[in-house]
Amino acid sequence: MVINFNTANGANSAGRTAQADAAAGKRDVAVENNVTDKPGVDKSAPGESSVKLSDQAQQMKSIEARLKDLPEVDSERVAQLKQAIADGSYKPDSGRIADKLLGLED
Repeated sequence: MVINFNTANGANSAGRTAQADAAAGKRDVAVENNVTDKPGVDKSAPGESSVKLSDQAQQMKSIEARLKDLPEVDSERVAQLKQAIADGSYKPDSGRIADKLLGLED
């Protein structure tokens, strides 16, 4: 059986459409009147709303700002590894590499 969701199906489709239209109308009125029941939203000034961040959210925002200032690549470490590879002193630990790879499968 094929159901086309773009057109009305069944005997109750008219009732469902009326309910959907009524719900959409209520949403439109709520938006126009700036009515919201969400916690953390200041409803005191009509036409304006504000959000208050929790202490944890403020800390996360601060940490995120500090992380943006850090370089994505540690250029000094890359240079050290390149030098170690070039002079033959770099000896990778195959057991450690295998353990890390296996840990990625979890």
